[in-house]
Amino acid sequence: MKHDLVRAHGSDPISYSTLQAGLSYFETSFGYVAFQRAFGFDLTLGPPVCASGDRVELLQRFLRGSRRPLFFYVQRDVAMLAAELGGRRFRASGMGVDKLLALDVPEAEVSPRVRGALKKAARAGFEVREVRPSELSAEERARLGAITEAYLRRSAVPVEMHFLNRPLAFDGDGLARLFVLRQGPDARVFGYAVLDPYFDGGRIQGYLLNLIRCEPTRLWGVYYSTVATLAERLRAEGVAQLSLGFCPLVDVDTEGCSPVLSRQVRWMERQLAGVGYLARLREMKGAFPGLTPQRYFVTPSAWAVTTLLALLRACRVPLTEILRRSFSE
Repeated sequence: MKHDLVRAHGSDPISYSTLQAGLSYFETSFGYVAFQRAFGFDLTLGPPVCASGDRVELLQRFLRGSRRPLFFYVQRDVAMLAAELGGRRFRASGMGVDKLLALDVPEAEVSPRVRGALKKAARAGFEVREVRPSELSAEERARLGAITEAYLRRSAVPVEMHFLNRPLAFDGDGLARLFVLRQGPDARVFGYAVLDPYFDGGRIQGYLLNLIRCEPTRLWGVYYSTVATLAERLRAEGVAQLSLGFCPLVDVDTEGCSPVLSRQVRWMERQLAGVGYLARLREMKGAFPGLTPQRYFVTPSAWAVTTLLALLRACRVPLTEILRRSFSE
């Protein structure tokens, strides 16, 4: 049922992530809201999955049925509608931007960083090869698990995030795509990438780069060369878009939002701009030209920090460890 609704109405890049294990759902016959109970809130994962004409009804039902709803990672139109339907106690604010590459337009000038990474990748025999998750052997699955563990050991986020990221899974409906990263004369697998589909009228309009993981390697610019290679492949397939996902607390837009909440979010943007993890996200995704649509949250709380704490709990991320690793770099 939910898979069918995502295919029919899942036009947001995060829609496929609403199918991950462990989420809760507010369900109706015509759509659903995916959420995670965290820090006292029902924290939604993106917009409701339903036809646009049913959005008001679904939001109203969710507002009535949820103990303490918090709309998270939604577009502006959904945020403003949710704030209006929720009444005076709800406040909205921007929270950062997505990076969206338009693949159905003439290619833009490649940045020097991406161009340099592609040259190094070519010399190293770098390859991005698609594989079918259901057909991987136990040994191949264990290899990808070891890559994940090696990646997390040196990451600023020391656990595999859930919620905003859909953890690697080998079963499903076959619509998500898995690519292994290989290099060298023996084509050694040292990383992988996962693309999640999103839809327009039942047809795939684009993919979200949900995961990219790799072991330590001497090859510089793996992220740049992987994204560039995947973008070129999708362009050749006639796919219109590739979303690189969220850049939190970057270019926050608070126009028309709650003044009290907006001041807090802008303060957080300034204070956390130097955190290594956030700075690297901004730098890596900024190397690719594209659109930067704003994401919003709508909360019944007057404090922005409660949304941050709820998000970290939903993602299963320890805040103290992130700050320790980020500021000690």
